Formats: sequence, C-alpha cells, structure tokens
Amino acid sequence: MSAERRISDEDLSRLRLLGEEGWSLAALAARFGISATHVGRLLRGVQRPSIASSHDDDEAVGVADAVAAFLDEGMDLSGADEVLAAAARVLAQKLDGCAASDAAAAAQAMPRLAAELASVLDALRDGVPRPLDEVDLLRARRAARLANREATDGPQFNNGNKRE
Repeated sequence: MSAERRISDEDLSRLRLLGEEGWSLAALAARFGISATHVGRLLRGVQRPSIASSHDDDEAVGVADAVAAFLDEGMDLSGADEVLAAAARVLAQKLDGCAASDAAAAAQAMPRLAAELASVLDALRDGVPRPLDEVDLLRARRAARLANREATDGPQFNNGNKRE
C-alpha cells in the first residue's frame, strides 16, 4: 500500500468545498492527485478531522492585537525583553492562525501555544515594576516563613537525610 500524498490545509478546504458542491470522489481524486479512497476518508473526517469554528470574524479580537496593545502601552523594554516581545508577537499570531483554522490539529496546538505565550508575557511582566497582588504577597510570606524556620531551627531532616 503506497502512502498518500499529504495535501495542504488550503487544498483540504477546497476539496471539502468541492465535495459539498457535488463533485465525485473520482473527480476530486484526479484534481488533487490522491486516491478516491483517500478523498472519501478526508470528506468523512476519518483523516484530518475538522472542528466547528466558534468565532465570528467580524467581531473577533485577535490575540495578536491584544498582545500588541499590551506591549505598546508604555513598556520600556531592554534588549532581552525585545526578544521576548518578538516571541510573544509570533506566538500570538500563531494562536490567531489556529483560531481561524477548522483543523483539529490547530485546536490541539492551541493550549500549548497559549501556555507558551502566557509564560513569555509573565517573563515580560516580571521585568516591569508592578503593584504586588495577592499571589505575590502569599509567595513573600511563604519565603519569609521558610527563611525564619531555617534560621531558628537549623537544617531539617527527613528520614535521616539532611534537607538541603
């Protein structure tokens, strides 16, 4: 059995549109250079499944626009922060691309891209002075409590092993 040629997302969208218009499997197979069986699997969503799009392009605010607004609101960025800002812009554009796609692979990529973007934005935010929030206060109290325990109790032991 020979491997089927991988078609682009653009070609897949066209193939599915033409399939909805009534093109036969054989005609689609000839048009895209793949087997009729492969066309059938693509049209049924057995391969390269699609997901329903949940956005309205007229009202959607892109992640890239929001990130650009965040970065442009007067942040004084150092050289290293400029690199982080560029990475944030690219990740935001990739997220927007995934959101615009109806491919299942794009939907699967979104959580990881969002997590990476959040990490980059946190790194940028942490480099800029900001008021402390509740989480910062809790972290500071925990660090002070641990430092106080180390200073007063000395090293802690766990199952006979010295804690470092």
